[in-house]
Amino acid sequence: MAKKACVEFEGFNEVIARLHALEGNVKEVTEDALKKTKRHVHEKLKDAMEKHNQTHDTVKSLDDQENVEWIGSAASIDIGFHVHKGGLPSIFLMYGTPRMDKDSKLYGAIYGKKVRDEIKKMQEDLFYDEIRRLDG
Repeated sequence: MAKKACVEFEGFNEVIARLHALEGNVKEVTEDALKKTKRHVHEKLKDAMEKHNQTHDTVKSLDDQENVEWIGSAASIDIGFHVHKGGLPSIFLMYGTPRMDKDSKLYGAIYGKKVRDEIKKMQEDLFYDEIRRLDG
């Protein structure tokens, strides 16, 4: 159930235009932002999984490879549990079953508004830091 993460924040197009004008390496900054996004979400997921961690198989299904995929000028990175690598229980934990309530903390660690806002802020800060560095 790995999810794709991308770089999104308000004013993104203007920031990219500014980086291009300053001859900055947009690809490098984007990849750095995506890798940090993945690390941030995976730490949240590992923390939320602590109470469910009997065999550690589900946590082991978190892909630690930081391969950024580019399709044209759009970049993304896989985050979350890989169902085919032992992450199937994460679905039942996040969404619940008829006999088990969902784990809101686990769900929120990847889909929650708070985490999405943290990611947007982190990504935005990385891009603006690069602009400040290049602008002197």
